Amino acid sequence: MFQLDTFIIQGHQKVIDHYRWLRDTAGSEAERERFQRRMVEEYEALKRCTESRSDGTRHAA
Repeated sequence: MFQLDTFIIQGHQKVIDHYRWLRDTAGSEAERERFQRRMVEEYEALKRCTESRSDGTRHAA
């Protein structure tokens, strides 16, 4: 199960990095804001994922 967790976390991080690159290379302020919002949403999804994983680990122990 640890490998799956690692894969999911790395996937979230890759998406966040991609949105960061898109934000930094955006042609307009509106695009930058949109990519920033998406980056924050993805970061929050990663946070929820890691929190739910750690809660599950604590309950299983």
